[in-house]
Amino acid sequence: MRPLAWIGASGAIGLVACALWPLSPALSSQEVLQARLVCAALTAVACAAIALAKTGRATVWLPVSAGFALAAVVMLLAYFRASTGCVSDYNGRPTIVGSTYTTEGRQYVQENPAISNTTLLLDAGGDASVVWTSESIGRCRFWVSWGALLPVPLLAACVSGLVAARRLRLPVRPVRDAAAAASRSSAGRAPLFDAFISYRHGEPDQTYAHELIEALESRGLRVAVDARDFAPNEHFVAEMERCITTSRFVLCVITSRYVDSDHTLEEAVMSKTFDMAERRKRLVPLIYERVELPVWLHGLVGVDFSEAASVDPLERLVALVKAPVSA
Repeated sequence: MRPLAWIGASGAIGLVACALWPLSPALSSQEVLQARLVCAALTAVACAAIALAKTGRATVWLPVSAGFALAAVVMLLAYFRASTGCVSDYNGRPTIVGSTYTTEGRQYVQENPAISNTTLLLDAGGDASVVWTSESIGRCRFWVSWGALLPVPLLAACVSGLVAARRLRLPVRPVRDAAAAASRSSAGRAPLFDAFISYRHGEPDQTYAHELIEALESRGLRVAVDARDFAPNEHFVAEMERCITTSRFVLCVITSRYVDSDHTLEEAVMSKTFDMAERRKRLVPLIYERVELPVWLHGLVGVDFSEAASVDPLERLVALVKAPVSA
């Protein structure tokens, strides 16, 4: 499953839990409905926000997910404690009581030290406010109702955060032998890669690139990227040349930071040089930010990935990469 599918699945499970998790019969139907609807909405919003997040690092998502998990555990423990200590029976009907006595209630308990909450409620005629303060009754009501369901969106956010942290990492793929790749390309066979991604390291450019790789590879395309496909025992420039020459296209993630990077400049200029030598159109700018394109990109239309894009940029890019390359 793709990361977005995992996040969607965790959200769907959370919604089912919000709808079916058993709540105390001491709560009114209105209280139950309100708690279920609010927690379901929180679950959906949390998962959607994480799924749509465009920035962030795995080192950030992991502690955030741990925080969600810890908060959920604390709330569950408080709920289980409240479900036993804050609910008593009155004439066969569960009733929420409190945790702090009123003045009258404290005096009555001092006179009857072994008395139970059930007997106290019975002696008070079923009116819990006679024995317990209204504030403590309200706290107990909160933990009995919201304490049972609020862990659901927290746990859903925890799982989604872990998926988001994993999404920012590229899937492992064995590094191909450079000599074999070069001979394959020179022999006139199909290129080793459909596209090579050129991007500026750092956020948000790195997230843009990783999401692009995920989207293209999920459609069956072969994508090369430096962090995964450059051989660790080879020279950087040699690996750059190998991936460019064995790729049908070079996709440049254009942002305001892209043109400031020496490495991305080398990649793009090298690709442009090979295009001129081989009479091909390999270089494709992907416009994520509206910036002035450098000289070596002038004249290229590119694909608009900015928020102002009027058509689906990904589908347009996939159509381009899958189309046969004219000689």
